[in-house]
Amino acid sequence: MKSSVETINSVQRRVKVELPVDIVNKAFEDVYKRLQKKARVQGFRPGKAPLHLIKKLYGASVAGEVGESLVNGHLFPILQEQNVRPVASPVLETAAMPVPNTQFEFSAVVDVMPDINLGTYKGLAITAEKYEVQDSAITRELEFLQRRQAKTRALDAGVAAASGHLVTIGQNVTQGGQPVAHMNVKSFDVAIGRGELFPDLEAALIGMRAGESKQVPVQVPTTYGDPDLAGKTLDFDISVQNVQELVVPAVDDELAKDLNFESADKLREDVRKHLEMRADGLRRQKIESTLLDKILDAAPFEVPPSMVDQVIDSMIQEMNWGSEDQKKAAMHNQELRQSCLASARRKAQNTLILWRVSQAEKLEVTDADVRQHLIQRMGGAQGDPAQLDKLVQSLGPRVKENLVFDKAMEFLVTNATITDVPAKI
Repeated sequence: MKSSVETINSVQRRVKVELPVDIVNKAFEDVYKRLQKKARVQGFRPGKAPLHLIKKLYGASVAGEVGESLVNGHLFPILQEQNVRPVASPVLETAAMPVPNTQFEFSAVVDVMPDINLGTYKGLAITAEKYEVQDSAITRELEFLQRRQAKTRALDAGVAAASGHLVTIGQNVTQGGQPVAHMNVKSFDVAIGRGELFPDLEAALIGMRAGESKQVPVQVPTTYGDPDLAGKTLDFDISVQNVQELVVPAVDDELAKDLNFESADKLREDVRKHLEMRADGLRRQKIESTLLDKILDAAPFEVPPSMVDQVIDSMIQEMNWGSEDQKKAAMHNQELRQSCLASARRKAQNTLILWRVSQAEKLEVTDADVRQHLIQRMGGAQGDPAQLDKLVQSLGPRVKENLVFDKAMEFLVTNATITDVPAKI
């Protein structure tokens, strides 16, 4: 038997294997013998047909099973011998069907963990926004609550969409002739004049009537959350399905009581508190991303493609889909997967950075940490110790993994030097 390991890149290896005739023939014999034990051949009791007859009946049709046996039986021992540690199942790259009395060759690509040298990760100096909640932000939030409590009133047929109307539309989106699948929607409601759409798209809707369609180029704002689309021009094929009047309540005590508050003042107070919490969360998020960016910029590394694929799978599963069938179709949508690629690779790199920090600092999560986390997040199974034990048993490994990453991130933040930059929200 001959084998070799070739370095494709920092996260992939190619394993080539040549198996001699005697190993190939033995694999065929083993498969034939397994078939002999369960074969039902006319004129013979079950499992008693002669081996030469089994070979004649099944012949080369067993080649697929033999090939699988040869690959599985030799690839993993070779990986172990060569100290190649896969992070996912190896992908068979080349392999013809095995033939008796002929040597068998195959090659496989194996994803491996990269060598990660973090360099300096403690005491990093960064700046971070310290947000002050402005009255304008409170007003915007109250407008959102008004919108949520708004009611609709039917309009005469043929009324053109205008500010103050609720318009039901559908849209199909393309970029350079290629579909932007995750932005296609069959039907959704939007309030005109409340900033719920891209400005170009809202301008195109004004004046349209139910039953009308049009195609318009839309400039995506540079502040859009998807960096692959921000600032780009997309082509929207829009159709108006219905136009209604939107009746929005005033911000007063009556609205506050509908939302379970004593008064409009109490409602405003609660809105400010939530915005301050959101601002703190945004600050923390930016601190974390800045630290991770700084670490990666100083010591870049690649991630295994299989790990990126797993992150893309998770991203698609977390998207809102109308049905399970839509989600399954999306998992195999190559355009959608490609659009997620850069973000998924970055998330995978962040995960590996935190994993490496946890190793370097010997950060550990105890069973007590897991229990405390479950009590805080899930109410401790409503005080039932037996139920909590079941949760620890079933969720413990995953919770431990997540808490290790949390501890690593907290370590980076705690050990960083952070200079506040005043900002408004």
